[in-house]
Amino acid sequence: MKHIAVVTLVVATLVVMFASTARAADPPTDRVIVMYFHRTQRCPTCLKMGSYSEEAVVKGFAQQIEDGTVEFHYVDFQDKKNAALTKGYKIGGPSLIVARVAKNKVLEVNDLKEIWTKNRDKEVFLKYVRDNVAAYQKPTSQNRAEAGTRHLGAQDEVR
Repeated sequence: MKHIAVVTLVVATLVVMFASTARAADPPTDRVIVMYFHRTQRCPTCLKMGSYSEEAVVKGFAQQIEDGTVEFHYVDFQDKKNAALTKGYKIGGPSLIVARVAKNKVLEVNDLKEIWTKNRDKEVFLKYVRDNVAAYQKPTSQNRAEAGTRHLGAQDEVR
């Protein structure tokens, strides 16, 4: 029951957070949402990680960003307005989260922990992020399971 409450908070936060950034039309029901969680005050490495993450997604998926099937968001995990989202994703420090949404339900989530070992080589970092986002655009992938994907319940609706 506690898990459902946390997931409900995450979903409610996602609905509020992403509804405000949606275009005039409703976003597609199937999409990939990428979130870079950061502190309010960021060090040079965290700034670099955020900019590399954004570049990987925005430049690597320009058409999908335009049509709404891929989204990128910065989330200040220390800001109280993001507390439910931060708690729901168990964020304790800067993180890059990829979520696969199908029929407006969050089905899978992956914390791309390897960004910390790839930050010294920009091209390797960009490829790692792009490969993970691309994998989430497919309905199924053995790579996601191997990468530590968490499967969420059908009640996790986003709009």
